[in-house]
Amino acid sequence: MPKRADPVERRQQVVAALYRVVDAEGLDAASLPRIARELNATTGLLQKYFRSKDELLLFAQDQLVEELTARVQEVLNQEGSLQGRLHNALCAIGLVDDAARARVWLAFAARAAANPVLLQRHVEGAQAIRDLCRHVLEVAGLDGGEAVGLAALVDGVTAQRALEPDVMTEEVARQVIARHLERLWGST
Repeated sequence: MPKRADPVERRQQVVAALYRVVDAEGLDAASLPRIARELNATTGLLQKYFRSKDELLLFAQDQLVEELTARVQEVLNQEGSLQGRLHNALCAIGLVDDAARARVWLAFAARAAANPVLLQRHVEGAQAIRDLCRHVLEVAGLDGGEAVGLAALVDGVTAQRALEPDVMTEEVARQVIARHLERLWGST
């Protein structure tokens, strides 16, 4: 890691290293010293940007939510049918194209169950996803109440991508989401 770097860029590098460690070894292994080794840096250098592991985890979780939100907005702004765009947005939310990132998401979700601050942020992110799904369903003239079910389906797909990527392949994940949307669209 270079000695001089843009603080924003450096924080992104630290988060990327955190994600690599979490993916390979789990969230418990992601101590500041371990992340520093991943970056070929010192723990002191990391502490210039994050005073504690908890501060880093909060920042990294926010980054993950921002990344997903940006991906979803990009997909929804593309051309194509509303059903197709919703399918692609749900696939983005479900990290179907990135089993490694799905493992990171699952690690954060598990940690949130026992950490009130992470839980609050997780709940806020989940609510934003449900609101997005509800809006798209209502625009399509469908029951917006189905948004809770869609979010639960996507959570399950994400967990399976993280835990059994050989079974819940990207193709299978896309098919699961597509079939559910076809049933919703066919119910009108």
